[in-house]
Amino acid sequence: MKKRKAWLAGLLACAVAASSLAGCTIGRDTSWVAKTETTTVPTGAYIYELYQAYSEARGQADNDDMKKAKIDDTDAFTWIENRAKQSITELVILEEDMQEKGLSFTSEEQDEIKQAADNAWIQQYRSVFDGMDIEESSFELAYAQRQYMIMKVFSSIYDNGGEKAVSEDDMRAYFEEHYADFDYTSVSLTTTDEDGNSTEMNDEQKAEVKSELDGYLSQIQAGTTTVKDASAAYAAAHDVTDNYQEATQDLDSAMATYYLPSDLISAVKEMQNGETRLLEISGTYYVLVTKNDITQKTDEYLSDQDNRTSLLYEQYGDEFTQSLEDEAASYEGIEWNDASLSRFTPELFYTEPVSSQPASSSTASETSSAAESTASETSSAAESTASETSSAAESTASETSSAAESTASETSSAAESAASETSSAA
Repeated sequence: MKKRKAWLAGLLACAVAASSLAGCTIGRDTSWVAKTETTTVPTGAYIYELYQAYSEARGQADNDDMKKAKIDDTDAFTWIENRAKQSITELVILEEDMQEKGLSFTSEEQDEIKQAADNAWIQQYRSVFDGMDIEESSFELAYAQRQYMIMKVFSSIYDNGGEKAVSEDDMRAYFEEHYADFDYTSVSLTTTDEDGNSTEMNDEQKAEVKSELDGYLSQIQAGTTTVKDASAAYAAAHDVTDNYQEATQDLDSAMATYYLPSDLISAVKEMQNGETRLLEISGTYYVLVTKNDITQKTDEYLSDQDNRTSLLYEQYGDEFTQSLEDEAASYEGIEWNDASLSRFTPELFYTEPVSSQPASSSTASETSSAAESTASETSSAAESTASETSSAAESTASETSSAAESTASETSSAAESAASETSSAA
């Protein structure tokens, strides 16, 4: 009798959740989403990819209501599911490539992966995935380890010994043609009052700062000091932070244009090796900058593996990405867990557009407000995710799925727990 009641409770739980879940999976293992002979992908990784695909779809959909929207003549929810499955397939391919090529992570890289995932979880994703029972290892795999695997596999193909290895001479030529090496320091044209408020300097104050920096400029041009020493001297004289920086960058890269002001980039591009200038940037600070001979930096730069990978990825990253996507499109041999696919759907992240909700009562108004807040939070988290990526430095590993990610009750005696869990996942 107890077993029958428990089973009935589970069926009722399915009925209650039917409006928000694609299917009920009582007694079925939903801790994993995809398997091959050598790899098992936990469901938490799929949930993460669903979220990423949902965020991407929002920017391409032809309707604010994702349940009614289409992307390239495909229902938005179907497009999202296909995109997430493609990402999981790519993840499987990367893991198999790592195994076949004998690639692994150093202890330092493992620490970096974990740190990147921990930071992202705290800053962006904890509120998004709250209540979905995503294991830490699953999030690390999808968010951080994936990126590190991309860099490992990519390097094994395009760096020394790879099937598409780029010669050292070609790497040197690309570096010296596209990169610039320079050092600089900045001085803010604002002051801080007694209350800690920042105010813009007046013309007289700016003139005093410029006069002092012009003195350092003359010394640098005469060869009696450097930007680094001048920066330290100025900071000591005024009891301010030493803002000295060294940079070796492709000034046309997304990273350079994101972090460096356009006035500085333009100036460095037109400067000659060994030249020093004092620049006023946007009327907010002065920059003292020296452009160095890039050929003197080549050996040092290319001796660092991360630098080599970054330089190669600038040239061949698109080719590699397209190759991975093509392989995923034709890949066979994955066993998909229908229980996980039917339970975890784009519905998890759906918020009804505010304009389509009735506002004839206080309850409707409150619901509309809550939906608007949730949509704003989800959109903000998606935009933050996109920045991170570019870099060759983010993510962590674990293929072991956890019972904590299983969202279905596996025993009839846990029916009440299953009901609660199902409602939470919805």
